[in-house]
Amino acid sequence: MTAAAPAGPLRVSVVVPAYGRPGLLRKTLLSLLAQDLEPDTFDITVVDSSPDEANLHLVQALAREAPVMLRCLRKPPEGPGPSRNLGARHSQAPVVAFIDSDCEAAPGWLRAGIRPFADEAVGLVQGRTVPDPAVPMTSLSRSLRIEHENGLYETANMFYRRSAFDRSGGFERDATPTALQPTGGEDTDLAWRVKRQGWSSVFEREALVMHAVLPITRAQWLVDRRFLIFPRLAARHPQLRGQFFARHFYDDAQAWLVLGLTGSLLVLAGISPLALAAWAPYAARRMSDPSTARGPRRLLRPLLYLPRDLSTFVCLALGSLRWRYLLL
Repeated sequence: MTAAAPAGPLRVSVVVPAYGRPGLLRKTLLSLLAQDLEPDTFDITVVDSSPDEANLHLVQALAREAPVMLRCLRKPPEGPGPSRNLGARHSQAPVVAFIDSDCEAAPGWLRAGIRPFADEAVGLVQGRTVPDPAVPMTSLSRSLRIEHENGLYETANMFYRRSAFDRSGGFERDATPTALQPTGGEDTDLAWRVKRQGWSSVFEREALVMHAVLPITRAQWLVDRRFLIFPRLAARHPQLRGQFFARHFYDDAQAWLVLGLTGSLLVLAGISPLALAAWAPYAARRMSDPSTARGPRRLLRPLLYLPRDLSTFVCLALGSLRWRYLLL
């Protein structure tokens, strides 16, 4: 399962959690094998939790010709967090780089990502992530865009100093380990635990990763259960609350939704029909979203997004009740 061991001292170990989707994993691994960093200074570990051995066979085939050490470890499904932990434990470099199996790294990703660790105070580095430019985004697709340090520290593109990672205890298990779209939150939780130890963080724009643009169903577009986890993260890490709109709303769209709902309640209570004007900021917000829709179609966007935003509101409300921190 491995190529020859690197001859020189390792500088960075790359860990890729995988669950199914061998076609996407192949693209990830080919981008890692094409890194412009010296091949004897990094290694790659895939940790696979798939019900079949397709990913294992893929890694074995690529490892035969790989210029770096490339291996595949197998384990039961527990979500990406424990898979990353296992990969980190089996690596030795002073920096551990994490990338997801639906991402492709630019050739200079590793070189740029490890550069900030020259500062001994840096414990984690977040790279820039953009949707795959070769695939157009639609309302029924999902990807990831990170253009600045956003406080969520998604591990599609993250680097950790090994000593900081080890002291933190690593990632937690996911609530839905066999889902292609995990509940998540384990990456945000880890980053803030590392920062609480006193380590500083850096955003490195040149550490670029392209995230796949993946199709989703209408049901997945309507209900995103990942919003259940945000109140828990805000309750556990008070520093994270500043990342949210007015500290208690996921974003401004949710804040204006709550304002509109409040106006509707006032109308139902017989106070004044003018309270329906409270929906105006929400409508303006949704009509201002980037979209190819023009004219009357753009005017319909608030009605189109209202069921989805209400679903998000319900998820956030349920999470707030569960974790006793108000985030709507």
